[in-house]
Amino acid sequence: MIAGMLARATRVMFTPLLPDDFLAVVNPLWSARVPRARIVATRRVGPATTELTLRTGAGWHGHRPGQHVGLGVDLAGRRHWRTYSITSAPGADLLTVSVTAVPDGSVSTHLARVARPGDVVGLGPAAGEFTADGPLLMVSGGSGITPMLGLLRGGVGDDVVLVHSGRGDVVHADDLAALPATVHRHDSRSGRLQPADLDVLVPDWRSRTLLVCGPASMIDAFSAAADDAGVPCVVERFRPPETVVAEGATGGTVTFTTSGVVAHADAVTPLLRAGEDAGALLPSGCRMGICHTCVGRLTSGAVRNLHTGELDTAGQGDVIVRTCVSAAAGDCAVDL
Repeated sequence: MIAGMLARATRVMFTPLLPDDFLAVVNPLWSARVPRARIVATRRVGPATTELTLRTGAGWHGHRPGQHVGLGVDLAGRRHWRTYSITSAPGADLLTVSVTAVPDGSVSTHLARVARPGDVVGLGPAAGEFTADGPLLMVSGGSGITPMLGLLRGGVGDDVVLVHSGRGDVVHADDLAALPATVHRHDSRSGRLQPADLDVLVPDWRSRTLLVCGPASMIDAFSAAADDAGVPCVVERFRPPETVVAEGATGGTVTFTTSGVVAHADAVTPLLRAGEDAGALLPSGCRMGICHTCVGRLTSGAVRNLHTGELDTAGQGDVIVRTCVSAAAGDCAVDL
């Protein structure tokens, strides 16, 4: 009884702070409520790609081979999240991801070129289902090698063939030589890797499950070839599909009911970005519609999916929308 009274008194005295908040002041990695990681090493693994080695904190619950994780960095007073493939094996003491600096990419450029050992980053939960069983054919291009590394290091069976396409400076070139798989390297300077090349490189490819990650054109070409051949195919995209804009589509006022923020958005701006620009702190992960971290319940109005053009309207059952790939279709409200 006395212990319970003391606990209640402590909560009253320090509300809204919690014991976890004080632990985070001493060591950010001790917080289980706000997971974080500390960069302990960086390694250049390509012309624009850096591998980050991270020591995870108390809130990290591990990952499965082929999954990705969100990293949060504070830039200009705002927390920004981006998602990267995990390249280390599950259960390893340290977590590794590889970040490629992209043009106009403030977060990727910071992580790949500015971040240093000792820096602390936000850490989201592991997510994704980029994996398969049985004989596998992995097809990757450029930085698409990163989820393949995570799969191979995590163990995906013995019968695995990897076909990787890249320019002369291949990302993770040194690591490719140590992979437990049959590896075929294609120099993309001599021409783009095509599905027809598989008949020479991997004659039995039609008896394998394809895992494909790379540029959108590569993913589209190989997934179409797999479909034509009746071969199972799992893809991982680093960039979302092209935005679908419906004719006559209009934006509207978006009310985030939990945070109380009201934003004005056009027909092609994701609700997530509109809310953040208006000052709302909204959950997010991959920002591509894959990880389902940014979901909220649509309580009024309608939104349009920017990938498919489909309309979701409140009142049609329990409508959960992904704010990173949904835009306002008139005035609407989301429970976030």
